[in-house]
Amino acid sequence: MPITTSSVKTYYDQNTNLFLKFNNSKKAQNIHRSLWKDGIDNLEDALNFSNSLILKEIESLNINSPKIADLGCGVGASLFYIYPRLQNPKPALGLTLSPVQAKLAKDSAKELSLQNQILFAEGDFTTVPLENESLDAIYSVEAVCHAVQPEKYFQETSRLLRKGGKLILVDDYVANRSFTKNESKWLKAYIDGWYVPGVRMIEKTIEFANKNSLNLIKNEELTSYLRLRNLPDAIASTLLFLGNHLPIKHAILPSMLGSMALQQCLFMKIIEYRFFVFEKLGG
Repeated sequence: MPITTSSVKTYYDQNTNLFLKFNNSKKAQNIHRSLWKDGIDNLEDALNFSNSLILKEIESLNINSPKIADLGCGVGASLFYIYPRLQNPKPALGLTLSPVQAKLAKDSAKELSLQNQILFAEGDFTTVPLENESLDAIYSVEAVCHAVQPEKYFQETSRLLRKGGKLILVDDYVANRSFTKNESKWLKAYIDGWYVPGVRMIEKTIEFANKNSLNLIKNEELTSYLRLRNLPDAIASTLLFLGNHLPIKHAILPSMLGSMALQQCLFMKIIEYRFFVFEKLGG
């Protein structure tokens, strides 16, 4: 069955509490990946490394009271890290497809006394209920890959950003090369298992951005900072076959298979994990 926005929503509604339950860090409740750059020696810092990169980009705008949004915010962990470290920020928006995630994020904001500073809502990041040019910075971590039509994400973020504002992305991208039959099998298993129909080649992503007045100013590969857990191909292929034939309907099974497939894709350099920064051009 084709992946839809509704099926992505269901995927996170069913899996978010399990993702958090098996998270090894109770301080950094990030659902996204840990990055082990040289000098990082604990899981909390590894989970927050991408957040620190985003924070630096927002700070480099040199704006007092910036207005920001996390589109595809999950349970809000990135905003809880970034927002208190900004200089007099205006109320921020966190948007997620999942009502389960939105509730968890709102509950956490209340516990942190940030419910009036960070506003969480359930919604689609291709139709954000904000005025034109109302944001200084937008970021998304492992979120655009879930978009059924990622080009619409770039249309919407361009509309929302003021001139000179930044769009910051941390996500997976397909390598620009042809794939063997085996490699294509793993790419499909990753896309199907993790509900990521929006994974695109870097060149296509830049094309989407450029068509919407977003100019690429930073492109860094982060794959080398990941601690991969790939398996020998024969073992992984057997597990994939068995998993696809188990009579289990819960979304955690495709997620587990997708996670295994992603590790194979990263190891075989089918997928690259990258940090992009775009700047909104003037009219």
